[in-house]
Order: sequence, then structure tokens, then C-alpha cells
Amino acid sequence: MIGAPIPKIFIVLIMNNKHPVYGFHPTVAWNSHISNYECEWIDTDFMATPINNQTESTVRTDDDSMEVNAIEMQRTLKLAGLLQTSLEIPNVLEYFLTAAKEVVRFDGIHFEYEPMKVELKFGKQAKHRCFYRLRLCEELLGVINFSRKIPFTPDEMSTMETLLCQLIYPLRNAILYQKAVKAAHVDPLTGANNRAALDKTLQREVELAHRHQLPLSVVLIDLDKFKSVNDIYGHSAGDYILKTLVTCVDETVRGSDMAFRYGGEEFMLILSGTDTEGAKRIAERLRCAIETYPFVYDRQEIAVTASFGVAALTKRDDAKQLFNKADSALYQAKDAGRNQVHYYAEPKLSTVTDDPSSAPFLPESG
Repeated sequence: MIGAPIPKIFIVLIMNNKHPVYGFHPTVAWNSHISNYECEWIDTDFMATPINNQTESTVRTDDDSMEVNAIEMQRTLKLAGLLQTSLEIPNVLEYFLTAAKEVVRFDGIHFEYEPMKVELKFGKQAKHRCFYRLRLCEELLGVINFSRKIPFTPDEMSTMETLLCQLIYPLRNAILYQKAVKAAHVDPLTGANNRAALDKTLQREVELAHRHQLPLSVVLIDLDKFKSVNDIYGHSAGDYILKTLVTCVDETVRGSDMAFRYGGEEFMLILSGTDTEGAKRIAERLRCAIETYPFVYDRQEIAVTASFGVAALTKRDDAKQLFNKADSALYQAKDAGRNQVHYYAEPKLSTVTDDPSSAPFLPESG
């Protein structure tokens, strides 16, 4: 951070009281050097307007400074160092709250960061609240809400805002790290989990299923004649089909089911806690959904179907064997005419259809 420009941290404060509360509400500039630490308040032309028993503040700023005594300096440096020890958002917030409780009493905390669907609650929510919308320049880093049974004093708010200055950069670093981790496991085109995420997740789910003796099934999905889509409509249309397919999958499967893009037009579902019959029903429902889904590109409707291979975990299977069984079932579905669901059952492969009489004949092996 040496030599970097000092960013502005905008904190919007709301106090839950029956009457307007006029208090200190800063815009904060924070600068850290190896040999010097300072936290400056850029004060204070304060206005407040009551909104639904709450008071929201806005500020205009003039230069001013706040003296920091030796005890506050020591506490600030200790907290700043502690917050740099983790890149997990819950840990960063827990360290911050532990330090904050030493100087300001509160009953409950609620933190929310909507872009990553992060929501953390500590303690019990109470009537009186300090509500801070945390921003670094124009980037929103989340909303944090402190509450307790009695109103917060101006001195307590000032102390809390000083502490929040120390939270901003560690919180930003944790958010950036979590975004990077997520991006490393997400397919950039479709938004589905990628091959790296599949390998890691499948291994974990197989180990958990064996350890707790739980059912586990997988479904391998391959778009039928996808090359012809690229040849006829172009690769942009092919990209659209892949992205829309993931949307269709998300709308059709259960919230607990995990979807991954395995290859070009191949996808896999991991169905935790699901036996063979349940997996067959999910695969058939998804097959019908894809067949009837409106794939419309450049005002042209494109017919899309997919073939499915279903396999369930047995006691002797590892992750690779489970995947190979699903791949074998998918090959049979393709070989039998596409747009079908086949499941791997020893010693034979069977077909799932709404009308059993229409199922293609598959000779028994062995």
C-alpha cells in the first residue's frame, strides 16, 4: 500500500430511534504505512432525515483530524494485524466483532454482502441499531448492522466508526480472494461449475457417501449432434445453446443437485443422497425439459435434445469407477438412438421411458 493514493471510505449511518438523532457521521480516509499509521476524520457537516423510525445521515466534508491516544493506537494496531491473518469472510468479521465488543457493547450483529450471497448473524437483534453501508471508493463491501436495547451514544458511534476503518481493507481482500477461488471453479462461458470443481466435488461426495453409507448417483449429459448446431448456425449460436442449457438445468433440478460442465457439450450432475430410482426420475424430467425448452437464437428456434447416462455408487466404487459407469450408460443411450436416459445396472443396461413398451431392446450381458 506504500505510495498508493488514499481511498475514501463512505459509511452511511442509520440509528433506530423514535425521533431524529443528530450525531457524528464521517467520511473516512485511511492510510497505512509500515512506519506510520493514521486514521483521519474528514469532518462534519451533518444532516439527518427520519425514515420509518430510523434516521439516515448524509454528510459533506471539510478537513479535520482526530487525536489518537496511546491505548487506542495499540488497540488499532493489534486489530489491524489480526484482521490480516485470514481471507475467510466469517473469520475476518469474527475477529473484528471480538475486538469491537471490548470497547462498545452491543447485543446483535447482522452482516450481508449480496453479490456473493453472504449473510452472517451474531447474537440477538434489538430495537436500537447502527447501520453501516461499507464502501471503498465506489465499491460496496457489504452492510453491517449493530443493535442493542438502548441507544448508542455519539462517543460509541465514533469509536465504532474508527474500528470500521480497520475492517475495510481486510474485508475487501477476503471478498476478492473468495471471488478468485470461485472463478477458478466456474466455467466462464456457462457459469456452471467446471472440470476442476467436478473432480474435487465428486471425490469428496464419494468419500462422504462411503463413510456415512448414503446413496449417491451421478448423471452424465451430452447434447445430441451439437457439432451440427455449430456448423449450421455458427459458434455463437453454439455458445448460446450451452448457456441456455445451464439455465434449463438450474430451473429443472433440485437445489441440492450440483451441475458441472465436464467437456465441450458434456455436463454432469452429482445427486447426493439419491438412489438409482431417484436419479432416473431426475434425468428423465431434465430430458423432457431440454426437449421442450425454447432455444431461440437470432429469432430462429433450434431443436435441442440430450442423451443421459445414470449410475449409482456401490460399495466397491471409487470416483473414477462411478464416472466410468455413467459414461458407459451414456454411450449406450447414444448408440440406441439419442434423446434417451440409460442407467448402469449390473449386469445389464436398462432404459427409462414413459412407455415401457417403446423401450429399445438391450440384450443382457454375460
